Amino acid sequence: MASGNLWQLFKNVTERGAKQLATVIDRQGSNYTVTMQGGGNTIVQSSAAYEIGSKVFIADGQIVSDAPNLTYVEIEV
Repeated sequence: MASGNLWQLFKNVTERGAKQLATVIDRQGSNYTVTMQGGGNTIVQSSAAYEIGSKVFIADGQIVSDAPNLTYVEIEV
């Protein structure tokens, strides 16, 4: 049986970094400038090459994968 704080053990198993959707707008070496879906620009890193205009997922300051190029629709209720 595992010993230690049960809450910490639970968090270690279930906790994952949140991914955010972004669009690549500039590239300088391995640094990319991206526009976040909710607004604002930030600089992130990636060892893979991405084209300007491509959609990507961001987690912990790095591009983790390509994102599907779906249409974003906001509906006011």
